[in-house]
Amino acid sequence: MNNKFIPIISVFMTISLIVFVTLQFYWLKGYYGALEQEFSNKVYTALENTTKTVSDLEVNKILNENYDNFRDNVLANNKQPSLTTIQQSIDSGTQRSIIYSKNLIEQKQLPISKRGDSLSLTTLYTDEAAYKIKKDTTKREQLTSEINQDIQSGDWGMREFVKVNGNNLPITKRVDSKILDSIITKELSMKGISANFGYGVMDKNNKLTNVVNKIFKDKKEGNTYSYPLFTDTKDRTLYTLSLVFPKKEYSLAMNNWPMLLGTFLSLLTILGIYIISINYMMKQKKIAEIKTDFINNMSHEFKTPLATISVATDSLANDKIATNPEKVRYYSSLIKQENLRMKKQVENVLNMSKLERNEVKLFLKETNVRELIKRTTESFGLIVSQRNGTLRQEFNASKYTFKIDEFHISNMLVNLLDNANKYSPEAPEIDVKTKNEGNWYVIEISDKGMGMETENKTRIFEKFFREETGNIHNVKGQGLGLSYVKKIIELHKGQVIVDSEKDKGSKFIIKLPMA
Repeated sequence: MNNKFIPIISVFMTISLIVFVTLQFYWLKGYYGALEQEFSNKVYTALENTTKTVSDLEVNKILNENYDNFRDNVLANNKQPSLTTIQQSIDSGTQRSIIYSKNLIEQKQLPISKRGDSLSLTTLYTDEAAYKIKKDTTKREQLTSEINQDIQSGDWGMREFVKVNGNNLPITKRVDSKILDSIITKELSMKGISANFGYGVMDKNNKLTNVVNKIFKDKKEGNTYSYPLFTDTKDRTLYTLSLVFPKKEYSLAMNNWPMLLGTFLSLLTILGIYIISINYMMKQKKIAEIKTDFINNMSHEFKTPLATISVATDSLANDKIATNPEKVRYYSSLIKQENLRMKKQVENVLNMSKLERNEVKLFLKETNVRELIKRTTESFGLIVSQRNGTLRQEFNASKYTFKIDEFHISNMLVNLLDNANKYSPEAPEIDVKTKNEGNWYVIEISDKGMGMETENKTRIFEKFFREETGNIHNVKGQGLGLSYVKKIIELHKGQVIVDSEKDKGSKFIIKLPMA
């Protein structure tokens, strides 16, 4: 993939992801709204059933406790055209009240077919005045079938009587808190709602009565579901039953967790794929740039020895030089030296390739590490001396014999010394120190060269990374040395630490386990 297309693809992927996530949250918002609406519908249905049950219980309670013969009297006379009832009761305030009710009921059978089918029409008159079901006193209307059935059975008259009688009683006499709680719990359970709830009964002035539980008292701002509990003879609300659900959101989430969990997992999956894809493309772009730098550096590294070999070969073809043994030996050694140099470059690349594939096996053996370091530094000291530099040794470790791979550790030391030499613009000053720290054998290689930027300290061990890249070749190399060093140290289960400051030099600390 062309590197210039990667940012464009990244932008389009980002826009697509933003649009997708926005649509998902919009859908979640709509889905949650639908859940809330369904929850509200279930609650209101439960409230309606609860208030009806409470009203029926009140009717049965008042009739059974205070008016034993009232229902029988109503049922016995429900077919009579005229019904008059007078009842006397004493309320909680010892106030005597007389309740008088006179109802005239007229029933007619209207034929609607020749087969004998007829329509039953019931007309109710109260106190010699026409009664209208829907509170419209200017126009008569037919009773509904449900109300007509209640009138025929006497239930309507009894409810109207209890409504008049009950309105004179306090709410605590009309509603039992425990019974109300059990009815609400049952109705909500039948609707599939198991969330904790608080209930309270409000009067017509919207003030809280004594019929209330602790959850409703402690409620904070939130949605309250209300439904008329008791009405007067003109259907005006006297008391209202209200419910609150402190943990409604949690209940909705738990009742619909498979859908919500699936949605969130899909979002996280897509976000993860997006992040991995962008990261992968950026890494590929970076690798492509590094490889370009590597090819440029390798071309430069091979160009010089090849040119030298070419000149030396041409010189050997010269008759004057060919007859001079000293010149022949000189140019032959030069060809051999440059050939070994190219071989070393190729071996570095091959070794790194093996390390990447974990094909390098260490051959550990008991080694005098002090002598190994001494031989290596003394050999490399000849290179440093050619630049009028100094290479100092300071061996402070009292324990220095343990198992290592001598070949790879030696190469590791040469790489570090070579870096210290190459990155010292002036005459190099290199110090090699050793010491013991517990079970660690510590090697410190420091210089006073150009150092490095702080942000590069974490990148110098990356393969092919160089602080000078591209066509700037003031320092030779392929960017493989420190990567090789790190991998060899890790294979020995050791640690490598770098401390560097721009223009002040660098220090590499190698810790090798002696156990």
